Amino acid sequence: MAEITIRGAGIFGLSIAWACSRRGARVRVIDPLGPGAGTSGGIVGALAPHVPENWNDKKAFQLDSLLLAEAFWAGVEATGGLTAGYGRSGRLQPIADEAALDLARSRAENAKTLWQGKADWRILPVNQAGPWCPASPTGLVI
Repeated sequence: MAEITIRGAGIFGLSIAWACSRRGARVRVIDPLGPGAGTSGGIVGALAPHVPENWNDKKAFQLDSLLLAEAFWAGVEATGGLTAGYGRSGRLQPIADEAALDLARSRAENAKTLWQGKADWRILPVNQAGPWCPASPTGLVI
């Protein structure tokens, strides 16, 4: 049986510990501040499909990870009996000008092929993007 020590009890460390444990490993988690006390090394606790251009293995892996996350977090919730708070809610990014709009349109077309309908890249008017929508010089967001 593998013995694994994980340094850090944030979302990444605990997720890795749980996955290893489910595969039969003996797992020890070490974090001097305790579970969930830090920022998991950054301020973005998000997983999103990579920009759909110059596609490569790393970008494909990131998309696959996003698609697998839903089942992973459902398993965590089923085991723990509590919501993990996981949601595929997307992100909103302002479109600054006409050049950015042309690029966004091109990426939307690439996403249709590369993401195979499992994620999408949409251009929306600000008034259709919901209450969390940032201001946008063009009145459009991705």
